[in-house]
Amino acid sequence: MRTCVYLALVAVCLLTVGSGDLFAQATAAGTIQGAVVDKTQAVVVGAEVTATSSETGAVRTTRSNDAGLYRFELLPVGNYVVKITQKGFVTVSQVVVLTVGRTATADATLVPGTAGEVVEVTAAAQLVDVEKTSVSQDVSLAEVEQLPMLGRDVANLAYLAPGVKATDSYDPTKNRYAILSVNGLGGRNINVTVNGIDNKDST
Repeated sequence: MRTCVYLALVAVCLLTVGSGDLFAQATAAGTIQGAVVDKTQAVVVGAEVTATSSETGAVRTTRSNDAGLYRFELLPVGNYVVKITQKGFVTVSQVVVLTVGRTATADATLVPGTAGEVVEVTAAAQLVDVEKTSVSQDVSLAEVEQLPMLGRDVANLAYLAPGVKATDSYDPTKNRYAILSVNGLGGRNINVTVNGIDNKDST
């Protein structure tokens, strides 16, 4: 009997730990990457790169590799300050806006100087994410906060994307959240996920 209870407790603990991992995987995230070179366009190896969240203050740190490249995976969306520091060069700092599923590129060209000096780089947001092969529409935090939405239903934000409109349920016996039509397709062809979790009916 004690063995059965012990095994049951172990199983519950494992499920609890596993569920935490699953929720972490479902968190909306993006990627920041870039290349670090000097003014002669030679790669800078081993430069320290930090990405600091403007909202939470969380910091991630890495170094540029042998090709002068760095990459931060699975960063929560939001605004980041990316700083690149290397001995003998001026520190470069730039603000990066990271949205869901996007890869933001923050390249840096270092110039000789002391690390105490900081150059702030202001760059326009990329119009095209060259790392992404799908077509998508981003909705900014300002739009979420300021646009009127009936019942504050987040599904209404989908209508901001071109070609998206509400459609009838293909199965009136099933209740589904956000039945949408994209470019004339029926609701059966659309899958809605919430924070990366599938939101399907039983079919």
